[in-house]
Amino acid sequence: MEKYFLKNKEITLRSICEDDEAEFIGWHNNPDNRDKIGGIFPFSPNTFKAICKSYNEEYPSNVWFAICENDELIGIAGLHDIKYIQRNAEVALLIGKEGDRSKGKGKTVLGLIEEYAFNTLNLHRLYAYIYQDNTVTLKFLEKCAWEFEGVLKEASFWNSHFRNVEVWAKLTSN
Repeated sequence: MEKYFLKNKEITLRSICEDDEAEFIGWHNNPDNRDKIGGIFPFSPNTFKAICKSYNEEYPSNVWFAICENDELIGIAGLHDIKYIQRNAEVALLIGKEGDRSKGKGKTVLGLIEEYAFNTLNLHRLYAYIYQDNTVTLKFLEKCAWEFEGVLKEASFWNSHFRNVEVWAKLTSN
């Protein structure tokens, strides 16, 4: 069994490692996934290595997690653009294997990330920017008790047209 950073009965999160490179890059460069997450630039081995290297920083602005089930990599998640003084960060989550989606695993992962962000990093606010036409993710955030904050009209240009982006957030209960 691998060494995990965060875990519960079903799902575990650990830091990404060199063995994750092919799947990580594949998921990020997959056209269907890119359409949901807005990946404009392709991920490359150099991008992956830079992400891994960022773990050497004392207060990294991005923290990536490998999502595992029974020691098998099934997705990636992270806290991005962490602002330690303002106490907020953007959340990203992708269950990479399509067969593992819509089975409650994302909710488990989000719960682990929330617990870590609020209780360990002492963050106050987590947020996510979601394309307005990504109805699956919008319903997911609503089920996870996140709050809709507003719409950024035509905030993203993707596939030859502008798209609205919704802002969702969750605050610590402190």
